[in-house]
This record gives sequence, structure tokens and C-alpha cells, in this order.
Amino acid sequence: MPETHPDKTLDKLREWTREINRGILEFWVLTLLRQESLYGARISALIDDMSAGRIQMEPGTIYPLLNRLSEKGWIVGDIKVRSEGRGPMRRYYRLTKDGDLLLQAMIDHYFDTYEALFQLMASEFQSVRKRLSEMMEETD
Repeated sequence: MPETHPDKTLDKLREWTREINRGILEFWVLTLLRQESLYGARISALIDDMSAGRIQMEPGTIYPLLNRLSEKGWIVGDIKVRSEGRGPMRRYYRLTKDGDLLLQAMIDHYFDTYEALFQLMASEFQSVRKRLSEMMEETD
């Protein structure tokens, strides 16, 4: 039996998690902006809350991401003064029509991909099947 390396496994799990998070950050941002216009720090806070702290977007992550999405035409940022002229101006981002089309394509892709993944997991892993069954019962 091969020797196990917990540190190596944990390192790989962290790397895998970072890659997954990177792959879905645009999706999260576009989804939030479909609902309402938001500024960068608020987007970061919402993602942190919604992911139960698993995804924490620092300014060095969120603002370059927002700039990339803006440069591609998926979102637009408008500078607004806070109510009654108090506090700093903020750039509020909103989804463009092209961004909405992209988001819908992403939703379709993720749904199909995860549906296939869940089917594989359910057929291959008894513990996952039980967990999925419990989750489905909780949502009923």
C-alpha cells in the first residue's frame, strides 16, 4: 500500500479549490450584477457572505476582475455620489446586454456540467448519494 502524504494532499486540495474559485468568480460577479448595480467592496462582501467565507475577494482581486469585465463590455461602471453628498464617490457596476447574454450562457453551461457531475457522483459514490439525498430532502 502506498504511503500517504497528508501535507501533499492538503496542498493539492488548496490548489484545486483556488482554481475552482478563480473559474467561478466572473460568474458570481455577473450574477450579482444581474440583480442590482453594486460597487466593488459590496460585491466582495456579498461573495464572502454567500460562500460562507470560502471565497474572500481582496481589493487586488475584485478590482482587476471588474476592470477586465468592463474592458470586455460585459459590465459598465458609473461613478455615483452617495446619498445627500456624504462620503466618497463610488463606482457602481451594472450588467450590459452582452453581459446578460454571457451570464445566461454560463448558467446553461454550469447547469449541464454540474448535472453530469452529480449523476457521476451519485452512481459512483454511496456516501455522496446519501448526502445528495439528504440535501434534496432538506429543500422539499
